[in-house]
Amino acid sequence: MIAENVYVAFCQQATMPAHRLEEQTILTRLVEAIRPRIGSSPGAIVEAANAALSAWEQRDPDVRGPRVVSVNQIDGSVIVV
Repeated sequence: MIAENVYVAFCQQATMPAHRLEEQTILTRLVEAIRPRIGSSPGAIVEAANAALSAWEQRDPDVRGPRVVSVNQIDGSVIVV
């Protein structure tokens, strides 16, 4: 749920082309980055999510967006700026 919320929040504010086919790839990478951090500090999850977003931006120079600043592990909510 956290990975999906990160993706949705990022896309709502990002400057990016409409590549809907990449959605599953990006979600998978977010899950792979975040899953090992679940149960640790929220800061570790934020760092993992932002690393995945940065890797996406490095791969596609047309993608630019906000970063995660807060994660709630209980309800899966995220805040991006």
